[in-house]
Amino acid sequence: MSDAISARSAGLAGRRIEVIAPSGAHLSLSEFDQARAWFESRGVQLVSEVPRTGWQRFSAPDDDRLAAIHRAATRTPAADAVMITRGGYGLSRLIDRIDWPLVAASIAKGTRWIGYSDFTAFHLALFAQTGAVSYAGPSFSADFSGEGPGQFTHDQFLALFGAGPAPVRWRFAGARRPLDTQGVLWGGNLAMVTSLIGTPWFPSVQGGILFLEDVGEHPYRIERMLHQLHHAGVLAQQQAVVLGDFTGWKLAPHDRGYGLEAMIDYWRSRLEVPLITGLPFGHGEVRATLAVGAPYRLRVEAGFALLERATRAR
Repeated sequence: MSDAISARSAGLAGRRIEVIAPSGAHLSLSEFDQARAWFESRGVQLVSEVPRTGWQRFSAPDDDRLAAIHRAATRTPAADAVMITRGGYGLSRLIDRIDWPLVAASIAKGTRWIGYSDFTAFHLALFAQTGAVSYAGPSFSADFSGEGPGQFTHDQFLALFGAGPAPVRWRFAGARRPLDTQGVLWGGNLAMVTSLIGTPWFPSVQGGILFLEDVGEHPYRIERMLHQLHHAGVLAQQQAVVLGDFTGWKLAPHDRGYGLEAMIDYWRSRLEVPLITGLPFGHGEVRATLAVGAPYRLRVEAGFALLERATRAR
């Protein structure tokens, strides 16, 4: 870890962070222990009751994982943040049993709930049920083990403990015309977003900015999930659709030129709303930290896109 990142980490000193494992079991205990050391060396007070051995593919039985969420929501004094060890699968088994007003009450006391991947179900259900804001951002084990996070991921995460989510700027040269729009930011992992359609945990967002990412999904499966959102009337109701990283897939010989870019071109021909690509978020090497359920402004011009927190959605 460079001295520059160590200096920027000073804003973490004295913070209380609770670590939970609401979904999958550890993929690497070594990574978990390295992440713990990374935070503790920067003066963070960690609270963790994460089991070191899993149950089936999960970190623990359903009742235990549910209890961990509620315990984090009622912790006294309240933690500055609750982070997940990793994603995987598991929140779909708990979503109808989580006390969402209890979680929202912890947010009102200053606790930030942070995670991505399977945690998308948590973000969207919380917003749909209470209107509370949580954060799509890094996970504890994978993002803070080894040498720790890269500068971008680190700075995005650290901003939460200061003025709030930092702006996200990236190169994007695919705009047909300049764009300047505002709306509630929501979304996350595409498979989890589509899994909630038609349930009480799917937010009804009109005029929003929908961001999406996924891992291990072939472009035709991504296209099929986007069709589901499209036919459900979701995409047409947004100000813009923003795509992050889609990683971990490979083409088959019979794809014959059909890949991620062909799929994106297809959707650009179908959608009337702007489709923006390149958001540095997902299962790739860098991860922005985004406030799910908060108003954002999206601007695209001169070869760049900028996504930043707004005072309110238009």
